Amino acid sequence: MQLQPSSSQSSAQLASQNPSSQEGISPDDRLPTAAEVRSFKANNAAAAWDHLTPEQQRKIGALAVELATVGGSTKFDLGWTLKQLDAAYDRTDALLQHFYEQTEPLWADFYGWRAQ
Repeated sequence: MQLQPSSSQSSAQLASQNPSSQEGISPDDRLPTAAEVRSFKANNAAAAWDHLTPEQQRKIGALAVELATVGGSTKFDLGWTLKQLDAAYDRTDALLQHFYEQTEPLWADFYGWRAQ
């Protein structure tokens, strides 16, 4: 079955749905296939971490610590008001989105698509 592009789908989105069409796409423009996402395990993450520069590791580590600190605070009964909890949830959502935006350009390194 051939995928037909809709007006809301980019060529990169279509490529991620059709693994055979990944050829010829720059590693920086490629999106993961469902199989790659399903098979990505902790050992892949450790190897991906090792491929990052110390600068990239520091940036991701700082984002992860911020997200864990703010997001983790909502998991405990700290006696906060509903307004305070809502603010913490909103901040967590914003941090998660920022984390995704900052790490998405590194997928080529995470998934090992870039020539080593």
